[in-house]
Amino acid sequence: MVDDEKLIEKIYQSILNLELEFQIYVKGQNGLNNIVLFDEPELYPREKARFRIGNGSILIFDGEKPILAIEIISNKPTSSKEIAGPIPVYMISRKIKLNYKDGTEREIDLLNKFPLLVVVPDQSKTKTNQINDLNEKFRGIFKLNTEYSALNYFRVCVESDFDYYLKKLLSIEV
Repeated sequence: MVDDEKLIEKIYQSILNLELEFQIYVKGQNGLNNIVLFDEPELYPREKARFRIGNGSILIFDGEKPILAIEIISNKPTSSKEIAGPIPVYMISRKIKLNYKDGTEREIDLLNKFPLLVVVPDQSKTKTNQINDLNEKFRGIFKLNTEYSALNYFRVCVESDFDYYLKKLLSIEV
């Protein structure tokens, strides 16, 4: 198993190296405690836990518009079940809440579709080939062109391919 915080830090540094003009929210960085995903746009006091569906790793926003979610899975080898897990969670997400270490929080409605990049540690050649196969198979079953999906694209990649896919998804010349 790879250290989750170290992998997030490494991915975050790769994003910072691009010198983007976007807001970057990273779990555990810049006073941000966590990123919570909800499957309902309206959250009522005392009922938030009912609609909480998971935690995120990194979100990149252009103003209030999400332009990329990055989910980091630190287990190695990474099972197919772990790889697939974040995709439907992000698909049904309707709101995120940023919880800061100072006790403040910010809620953001997910009104626009956005891509998801799932990053796993570098794997064996066989496992990397399996991940590439899974990308195609998952696209066949996860229908993104419905009103129920917050995603417009997803990709699973190994850590060493992250920079390539990050630039590709942000439309930066590769």
